[in-house]
Amino acid sequence: MKFAFYRPSLFAYVSSILLLGFSLPLVAQIPTSNASTECQTIMPKQLNTIDDFIAMGHFQEDCKKDSLAAVSSFTQAIRLNPKAEKAYYHRANAYYNLGNYQAAVADHSEVIRQNRGRFGFSSPAYWNRARAYEKLGKKYNAIADWTQVISESSSSAEAYSFRGNMYRDLGNKQRAIADYKRAEYLLQQYLSGVFGSGLQDPMYQEMLEKIRIELSQLNS
Repeated sequence: MKFAFYRPSLFAYVSSILLLGFSLPLVAQIPTSNASTECQTIMPKQLNTIDDFIAMGHFQEDCKKDSLAAVSSFTQAIRLNPKAEKAYYHRANAYYNLGNYQAAVADHSEVIRQNRGRFGFSSPAYWNRARAYEKLGKKYNAIADWTQVISESSSSAEAYSFRGNMYRDLGNKQRAIADYKRAEYLLQQYLSGVFGSGLQDPMYQEMLEKIRIELSQLNS
């Protein structure tokens, strides 16, 4: 399973000030949407509950492609319930899309803090926080999070590959090779159907080729 987020923006700093006072009314009627009819995310008819604001955030992300507006909607959900882990998780992803990686780390950290010892959003939060740490250049922090991901899902070729990248960048050749070899082995299993046909995807073949290039360079 992948959790990738894109569209970094120059609005990263602006998004952070939303926490300082801007909010939507607790009950609000939603104006008619101008979003594309191709978008399948449903816009809530009104805003008066946590789930309404979260749904609105998803609509703004998916249909409006407006991560800044989504941050404000998820922030309103958090104001209604500061323990709303789901709102923190989705706001973190919106911050990531805006390029505000520090805010993304903070929100994912809150999700992880709330979910210690419980099933919830903590697993994808570790994954996405690792990617944010990478963007911030905090490679040791990213390694710690990738290690946590691997402890929960030892068959994740992507996690081994990403952690291998961090070890490579830090000059830890031995550990980078070990992670790349594990990723190579898992990718071969994906493509051979060991885990079912769902992972027999061309993207994994491309990933396997890149891993082999990395191994070749490290072993040269």
